Amino acid sequence: MPYSAPVFDQHVAALIARMKPASVLDIGPGAGKYGRMIKALREGGAEIGSLTAVEIDASYVERFKLGEVYDDIQLADASAMPDVDPDGHWDLVILGDVLEHFRKSRGADLIDYLYYRTKYIIVVVPIDFIQGAWEGHHAEAHISTWYASDFSRYKAATVSWAAPEGGEVQMVMINGLRADPASDFILARDLPSSGIFSAP
Repeated sequence: MPYSAPVFDQHVAALIARMKPASVLDIGPGAGKYGRMIKALREGGAEIGSLTAVEIDASYVERFKLGEVYDDIQLADASAMPDVDPDGHWDLVILGDVLEHFRKSRGADLIDYLYYRTKYIIVVVPIDFIQGAWEGHHAEAHISTWYASDFSRYKAATVSWAAPEGGEVQMVMINGLRADPASDFILARDLPSSGIFSAP
């Protein structure tokens, strides 16, 4: 679905406000939740630069009025980015409820590609949530599973939240290679957890 659980929304918003990214890439925005979050942060005075979305489904742009939210929208399959955009770079990339829609190999390739080109990557992904096509949109089907161990080779922190009625959502914060350890906000798995990054 183009929507997602709000469980980590306050954490993501707090992280973005702290990062003050000069450029943001939202991969698979769906209904535009993270774009609207950033728009609200900007209106509240947060220093956030350009906001770009990469969306595979052209119908979502009109249906969810994404042109009113993002500075730029690219209609493309984001998993092809490593093949077509060798010079792309961003301060922050958001993959909110999108990795599970990629083949695992292509999702892993995308994370590797982004790792070289960003300061920060925020991933929110449901764990073992079964979903097929939604309202005829085949790209909404879940076709891969992701666990904390999938991100263990990066400088990353992971937290998961389990709903009382079942189901689990995982949030991952990855420090990309463009982050400067001397001056950038760092949140790595070997650092003590902070209140900003604890389960709700």
